Amino acid sequence: MVDQVVRQHWRPTLTTLVAGGMVVLGLMLTSLSWWILLLAGIGTFGPGILRELGWLHDKDEFQRQAAYRAGYHAFLTAGLVAVVLVAFFRSGDRVVKDPEELATLFLAILWFTWFLSSLQDYWGPQKMAARVLLAFGSVWLVFTIVSNVGAEWTGWGALLLHPLLTVPFFVMAWLSQRWPRLTGIILLAVSIFFIQFFGFFKSSNFGLITQGITFILFVGPLLASGVALLGVRQKSERLEVAVGSLTRGNATS
Repeated sequence: MVDQVVRQHWRPTLTTLVAGGMVVLGLMLTSLSWWILLLAGIGTFGPGILRELGWLHDKDEFQRQAAYRAGYHAFLTAGLVAVVLVAFFRSGDRVVKDPEELATLFLAILWFTWFLSSLQDYWGPQKMAARVLLAFGSVWLVFTIVSNVGAEWTGWGALLLHPLLTVPFFVMAWLSQRWPRLTGIILLAVSIFFIQFFGFFKSSNFGLITQGITFILFVGPLLASGVALLGVRQKSERLEVAVGSLTRGNATS
């Protein structure tokens, strides 16, 4: 019954479909003009603005609460990053070479955090982690293959080795359904390894920002899924909580 309710909540409304189409078009047509990106902005933020103004009523209580939680999580994440960057830029002489990268970084943080938080509310941590890891792993697998063929060809070694970086996505997606907490710990360890392996956040100039965007899109899914899985309760714990709630309810009555 719970799964049916969740699936019912997940069905996109007409507003969601129209807004999603605007986002896709806005992103795809930026090659013509970057002003077209405003179309993606309208599709992303427009429905929320209309709902807050009381002009659009297409979400029930569950969906509104999920949206508010996701927005608050995005606020916390972006706010923390903003504080770190203010301290970084004011702690010494920093050269801002490409301001658009800074704006892109915060847009990526806001969208990524809101997206994953929303999925966790709809699907639960285990299903969210598995699907996100599979999706991002597939995208990065295609990227590593495409970036090593054609004009980018450097030999069979690169073509065979680079896709191996996506293996943790698929392995952890499988493990998350069986041992969620253990998988969460492993995902955090893998995230730390990749941070050290790729040398993220070791730059002393504005290259730190471009590294941040790469970090969000590559390490971000691993890190976020790991944090979500650490909060998963085992069946025995869920049973104890349910029994405790039932006992308290009977005592109150």
